[in-house]
Amino acid sequence: MTSNRALSHVQTIGAFLIALCAFGLPAILFDQTPMLIDPGPDLDWPLGMIGIAMGLWSARRVTSLSGTPKNKLGRAALWIMLPLLLCFGLPKLGGRLNEAISFRGGGVKEQLTVVVVGKNRGTRRKGQPFYEADLATPFTDRTVTLRVDEAVFDRIEPNRECVRLLIERAPNGAARLLMPLRWKVQCPW
Repeated sequence: MTSNRALSHVQTIGAFLIALCAFGLPAILFDQTPMLIDPGPDLDWPLGMIGIAMGLWSARRVTSLSGTPKNKLGRAALWIMLPLLLCFGLPKLGGRLNEAISFRGGGVKEQLTVVVVGKNRGTRRKGQPFYEADLATPFTDRTVTLRVDEAVFDRIEPNRECVRLLIERAPNGAARLLMPLRWKVQCPW
């Protein structure tokens, strides 16, 4: 009887820890150093499914506790938010861990010249403008978006000029963008 009660307490603590982690994961969703080549296997789907299962288990456990308010809206929000947060947060966390493992021994820094393929202007919630430049990468068919200041945004012309980047390559083939070195450089072609 006491071992069942102890197991129940451990499960309850685990459910609350999962819930707390779920609400803390969005803090790591914005990555300052975008990956140009992702290392290793793509674990987004498996980690997303594990996140959904963990979120549903945690929501069931927390809402079934005695003494929990019977507010149906709060319960429904918990049943929706925990699986969603963990579904998107765990793959991002897995990517960050994979990146950390790839570059734990350091990497080789090199310069790379890429073409500017687009630029975007937007506004934040408080009405402050932000500026972005889209860069083509030679490694994949996708683009990398960088935040830039207004002066750089006004100077660059998409599909007409290039930017020199500082990148880092890991021993396992991963590559990440460290920083732009120089805007408006002549394209190698």
